[in-house]
Amino acid sequence: MKRSLLLMSLLFGFSFSQQVVMKKPPKSLEKYYPPQSQRMEFLSNMHTMSTAFHGISLNINEGRWDKALEWANQLKKAYEESAKMVPEWKDYYKPALVDNLVKAVQSKNADAVIKASREIGRTCNKCHQENQAVVKLYYHFPRYDNIKLEDPVELQELKVKDYMKKLSDSMKSLRVFLIQGDTAKAKEHGDNFVERAKQLNTMCTKCHTSKASIEALAGKDYLTSLDNLQKALSAPQVNKNTVFKHLSEIGQYCYRCHNVHLIPTLVQNVLK
Repeated sequence: MKRSLLLMSLLFGFSFSQQVVMKKPPKSLEKYYPPQSQRMEFLSNMHTMSTAFHGISLNINEGRWDKALEWANQLKKAYEESAKMVPEWKDYYKPALVDNLVKAVQSKNADAVIKASREIGRTCNKCHQENQAVVKLYYHFPRYDNIKLEDPVELQELKVKDYMKKLSDSMKSLRVFLIQGDTAKAKEHGDNFVERAKQLNTMCTKCHTSKASIEALAGKDYLTSLDNLQKALSAPQVNKNTVFKHLSEIGQYCYRCHNVHLIPTLVQNVLK
């Protein structure tokens, strides 16, 4: 029974809160994430501590207190290292609580282990609640600040934000003129939209390098949908419903990428 209580204590000690506080991560954290570091040392330490906590509970539940102590000492080492890495977060760390956990494991006192684990878990939860979500959004998604695309319509290099604005404007101009019945202008802006949309895969391939991922994001089916739109606009009698049908198909590709990349990019820009 006590073993089950110990495992449940460690699990519930690291439950996630629903509240998210959005604030820019501290400057000192930058050196542990790309582009300054590809090793992501701070995150690695978090994983080390999480594994060590599990190692403690796993071995105590099996009656292997010697192995549990090894994991407790590893937790203490990683905890102390992490506390020094980001000085702005020093108040989240309570080294005395980790010392209490090590002592509890040394004395083979399951009740003391449960108590110390819960106390440490509360401090971890507080930091995660206030920082984890924004750190993931800020550092774990690619940044577009330094990426430029050549606009095939106006033949100039544009930042991603400006390029996407022109792409969106082309699509909306196509819709407006088509609804107004001005098919000549609708075709002109439709052609611009298609050319700009095809050029997008030059941005995708900067990160998505495998053939399968490129095909899924902006491959043959995507290009076929754009060609079908262009053909529908070039028909002797332009059928609005057919054009909107093809636009809807293309929109699914837009939605797929925006659903992954747009929110992190907005957060990154707000927190600059």
